[in-house]
Amino acid sequence: MPKRKASSNGYYELKSDLYSDIKLERRRLDYDMPMHFHRNLEFQYIESGEYRTVIDGTEYAFGKDEIVFIPYCLQHKAEASEAESILVILPYAVSQDFAPFFKHKTLNIEMKDAEFNRKNILPVLELILSNPSYIRNPLVAKGYINVIFGLLAHRYGYVKYENFSDQNFILELIMFIEEHSSEDLTLDRLAEQFGYNKFYLSRIFNKTLGASLTDYVNQVRVQKFVKMYRDRGGADSIAELAFACGFESIPSFYRAFNRVFSMTPKEYFELEKEIFW
Repeated sequence: MPKRKASSNGYYELKSDLYSDIKLERRRLDYDMPMHFHRNLEFQYIESGEYRTVIDGTEYAFGKDEIVFIPYCLQHKAEASEAESILVILPYAVSQDFAPFFKHKTLNIEMKDAEFNRKNILPVLELILSNPSYIRNPLVAKGYINVIFGLLAHRYGYVKYENFSDQNFILELIMFIEEHSSEDLTLDRLAEQFGYNKFYLSRIFNKTLGASLTDYVNQVRVQKFVKMYRDRGGADSIAELAFACGFESIPSFYRAFNRVFSMTPKEYFELEKEIFW
C-alpha cells in the first residue's frame, strides 16, 4: 500500500470541535496529521523525541520538555514521528474563559523554556493524569487548566497573529458549509447568505483555508462520504453515497477523493486505521 500524502489544503476537523469536556492524554505521535484546523485550543507537552509541525505556514521543531501551543483556527499539520507527548484539548466554551485576558491575542506557539516547563507545567499534567476522575469533574479540571494557563501566560506572555481578525466569520461560514454540503454551494449563494461581496468572501476564504471554495466543499463531501461508508459497513454503493454527499458525477467524486487522500476509495478502505475519523 502506498504511503498516503497529506493534503496541502486545510480541512475543518469537526470531530475535535465536538469535544465538550477537556481532553488530556498521553499520545505517541506515530501517525500523519494532514493540514487541518479547529476552534478548540490544543497544546502538546513533548516528553521525548522530536516533533516537527507546520503551523500557519511556518515550520517548527520541538524537543523534550518543550510545548507547542496551537491557537484556534490556525492550520497545522505534522508527519509521523517517534515523539511522545501529553496532549491537551480545550473545548471552545472553556477557552472563552480566557478571552478577557487575551484581548484578541494568544499564547505563543513556541514555549521552549524546558526547565520552566519541567518544573512547573509537567507536575500539574502528571497530577491530572494520575487520577482520571480529575478531568471528568468540570470544576476540578478547569481549576487545573487555569493554573497551567496562568503559569504559561506569566512566563511566555501573549502575541498577536495576523489571521485572527476574521475567525468568527470563518467559523460561521465553515459550519454553514458543513450543514449544507450536499446542496449546490456556489460563491454567489454564500455571499448572499452572509451579506458579503463575493470577491471579498473568496479572498478571505482562500487566505484562511488555503483552498478555493470548490476544493473545500468537495473536501467536506469526501469526509462525509468516508464517514457514511464506514457507518453503514460498506453496504451502500460508492456511487449512491457519492451522490448523497453532493457530488454531481462519479468522475468528479474520484478526482476529489484522490485530491484529499492521494489514493482511491478502495485503497483507503484497505488501510489498517482510519485517517480522519
